Amino acid sequence: MSSFWKAAPLEKVIRHKIDYHQVKAEKVRPGKRLNIQEANDLFFVTNESVSLTYFWSSIHMALLLLVFFLIILFTQDNVELEVFILPIFPFLIALIFLFVHIMAPVKEIVLDRLNGKITYPKTFIDKEHRTIEFDSLHVYRTLTTSGDFAITGEKIFIKDRKFNYTWTLKSNECLEYWSFMVWYMDKNRPLPPGSAFDP
Repeated sequence: MSSFWKAAPLEKVIRHKIDYHQVKAEKVRPGKRLNIQEANDLFFVTNESVSLTYFWSSIHMALLLLVFFLIILFTQDNVELEVFILPIFPFLIALIFLFVHIMAPVKEIVLDRLNGKITYPKTFIDKEHRTIEFDSLHVYRTLTTSGDFAITGEKIFIKDRKFNYTWTLKSNECLEYWSFMVWYMDKNRPLPPGSAFDP
């Protein structure tokens, strides 16, 4: 029995429709970040490299702050120049994410249907990926909240008990995605619906 304080891993059972996660052929874009790299009867590979996205978000935030402070500088009297230090922080954060991207540019989740294995990134800044039997995978569901603890959504994540870290699998329609993964990895079933799997 699961509770709020001690959740049980999700069962490897298909309980939800996977309409949202049908893999259409046009969704398969090899070499593109945050897209499906491969989808066939052997492998389902997704790129999970978000560090470059965070880099550009930080750069945009820094530029917006800089423009904001420049407008204040030219429109107001007696502006202290110390306020121009604030845009430095998003630039520093951007440099950290750029460094992470250079050190570990490829983060992929690989479902190996033929051998019944899953490969996933070890940590956010690590190049290594870990491969285990899909049957021994522990996936948990958690609710996401805002600053005032209002529930804003849910996500599912891999919890690696051996190395004590987690990796987020999905944060939208996550239970449907878990049903898709279970269906795809079950060799006794046909492939899930989707034009990417059509012969």
